[in-house]
Amino acid sequence: MSETRVLPLSRARRWTWVVLAVALAFTAWHGYGITVAPERPFFWIGVGFDVLVAVVAWLMGRAWPPEAEFGPDAIVFGGSRLPYAEITEVRRGAVSAKPFWLAFWLPTSLLIGLIVALRSSSEFDREVVELRTGGGRVRARWRDFRAADAFVTAVHEKRPDLEAGYGVVPDAFARDYSPRLGVGGGFLAFGLGLWLFLGGWFGLQLLDQSLYRGPFPAAPTGAAIQDLTAGLSGFAPLPDVTRDFTEWPCDRTNDLILGPDPDAADLHLKLESRTLPEAAAGAVEDRLRQAAGMDPGQYLERYDLDLDFEVDIPEVDDLYVEFSTGCVTGDAVPGLRDDLTKLAAAMGVR
Repeated sequence: MSETRVLPLSRARRWTWVVLAVALAFTAWHGYGITVAPERPFFWIGVGFDVLVAVVAWLMGRAWPPEAEFGPDAIVFGGSRLPYAEITEVRRGAVSAKPFWLAFWLPTSLLIGLIVALRSSSEFDREVVELRTGGGRVRARWRDFRAADAFVTAVHEKRPDLEAGYGVVPDAFARDYSPRLGVGGGFLAFGLGLWLFLGGWFGLQLLDQSLYRGPFPAAPTGAAIQDLTAGLSGFAPLPDVTRDFTEWPCDRTNDLILGPDPDAADLHLKLESRTLPEAAAGAVEDRLRQAAGMDPGQYLERYDLDLDFEVDIPEVDDLYVEFSTGCVTGDAVPGLRDDLTKLAAAMGVR
């Protein structure tokens, strides 16, 4: 027969392309996650696994053609060509895929794994056709025995001198054009499922990048600092008081995964002196409490309930005063820093 006949082999290639597409999408999404949370390792690791899955899916997609083409002189499996003249033996048999499902389900769900273990191995049979050549063995397998029948019939039409024998050795090395559903494949499928779950879960965290508190508007915060500054005139210079600015990173709602927001900061100004006499330090703190509307001895005050600007005067013998703006966007920090510098100057600290 000179006409070309095409028979289905496996749908595995279709699924490998689906996995490849998902892996590439995960790579892009988790790569974006690196820009959102560069100090967290999760998305760096995720991108590494995404690329690994994409490469493996691409290689398997190339190895598992969806059909076999019976041409005039050879069987063509995707890009591989097997001349009929090289076939020395045709064998057929049934191989159970139960080890695959056990390896997949036992780590995934113990209950389903036990159900699989109690079922007969024959319920998981795959029909295998093996072609032996001088260069090795070639195999294909199907769930439906009718597809295997059609394949054996097509080979017999090209090589009527060969009758199909029965029985294959599943562990013998062969070039497989369909997935081998053994223990290794089961663990690979489990790893793929785990990657899909974790990759999807970590990716979903990127949909909520909100801060735990804030960001608070910069203009009202600056107005509150300026208002407090206006009530602090008349301070004598305090040359021994140090002025220290720090920017605290702002925690996100899901800080464990995403970490702090690099584009938001809580600006702190600390005024401290170890040498100022206790009486003088107390006088400075009392005047600050009065200007901020705090009760005598009160150590913490949020200047406005709608903001997060706070005045902190802990009970210590030395002078220690701290102001914090609450979380604001990074572009607001320079202006608020300037406001706090003027506040420190009003208290005699330059």
